[in-house]
Amino acid sequence: MTAFECSLCGKCCMHAGGQLIEVEKQLTSRDFLCRQKIVGGTFRARVEERFLDAFMDRSENRKHPSWCPFLRPLPGEMGKYVCTIHNSRPLVCRSYTCCAMRIFAGDGREVGKVKGRRSLVTEDAALQQCWNESIAPLMIESDTAWRAKVSEVLGRAGYRVEAYE
Repeated sequence: MTAFECSLCGKCCMHAGGQLIEVEKQLTSRDFLCRQKIVGGTFRARVEERFLDAFMDRSENRKHPSWCPFLRPLPGEMGKYVCTIHNSRPLVCRSYTCCAMRIFAGDGREVGKVKGRRSLVTEDAALQQCWNESIAPLMIESDTAWRAKVSEVLGRAGYRVEAYE
């Protein structure tokens, strides 16, 4: 299995971040006392030096109150976002992986993701049909065996699968 590599799309922090983290108090220009809304408890967040300039621009966050207060657009990279407190982010963020698998078409385009344990997210009709006919009916309890079977089935259909730990 491959180690997960973030694509910096920011979607995890755009949709859930504001529900997970609340800034209680600014301690210094870079340090914040934060509350983990769902799991409780507080943590100290420190904006990384390399992201300090990006963090100071709060215009996007004002437009999007659901965003994590520490998510920012990556300067000079359209459509990419960074966690400005990545090294001091809370456990709930450290343990989150946005997908268990990425599925690529023969030409290398990403055409689907498996989110959660076994839920396909795709706009590719052929992949959706293959999934519905050949993957969804699988009755394999073991996640390891299931991932291997998914890779085999989708491989025969012309897809490449990257499964993550």
